[in-house]
Amino acid sequence: MRYLVLVSLIWSFSFGIIKYELTNVDPFFISYSRNLIALIFFTCVSIYQFKKFKWDMQLIFIGAIQFGLMYIFYTQSYQYFEEGQGHLIATFTITTPIFVSIADKYFFKNKFTYKECLAIFLVILGSYLMRYNIVNLRDYWHGFLLIQCANFFFAFGQILFKNWNRENINSNIVANFSQLFLGATLITFISYLLFGPASNELTETNKFFILFLGLIASGIGFLLWNVGATQVSSKRLAIANNLVVPLAILIFFTFWNEEIDFRSFLPGIALFYIAYRIT
Repeated sequence: MRYLVLVSLIWSFSFGIIKYELTNVDPFFISYSRNLIALIFFTCVSIYQFKKFKWDMQLIFIGAIQFGLMYIFYTQSYQYFEEGQGHLIATFTITTPIFVSIADKYFFKNKFTYKECLAIFLVILGSYLMRYNIVNLRDYWHGFLLIQCANFFFAFGQILFKNWNRENINSNIVANFSQLFLGATLITFISYLLFGPASNELTETNKFFILFLGLIASGIGFLLWNVGATQVSSKRLAIANNLVVPLAILIFFTFWNEEIDFRSFLPGIALFYIAYRIT
């Protein structure tokens, strides 16, 4: 469990870093660069282990969805939340388990249950409550929908990888991540070429934090997460998946002095939690 807690703490810092330390950097470049750094990390580890692996286009496709499209939508959402609202970005990622459940049922031709429909309604209602003191509702909902797209692609990618892994039980984890991040790097690079600026002027601080996101948060973080996931029960793993939310909120309080209106925030997050529990 200690690996999962450590990674959750690392990931919780990522929200604030993107929101406050990389505000001058293009979101498409952030997505591309962190995936590229993670790809280099896993490739180097694979070479160090002298592991030969068979190229699998399915893994590359899954990576393009799970880490590529997810990061594109995720980093784009930051521009729609004003200063002091970074904690909402972290909070809205709590719907990922709901999307995992829905994607698993939909793509395996299972019908939606009334509980799943209720969960979606509670998420929307909870989001409405959290926006209590926000003036620009258009930007707020735009950002919220972008995060939900990111959550969906991350959840969809997990389902695809889960089913791929069932048929490839003895495959090498590090080699798998090399191919996943290859797919992610390709699609984020294409999106950067199409929609990003011609150049990015990065400060030394920008470079440090981008390196942190790629090497520590994405590279070492996902590696430790997979190791930790094999050491705990499914119930504890589910709890650990949402541990990043309260940790991120606490870090926004501590390091970036964000204020939260608990009169609207706590009822909203309570509805999120109920939605998570009933799916």
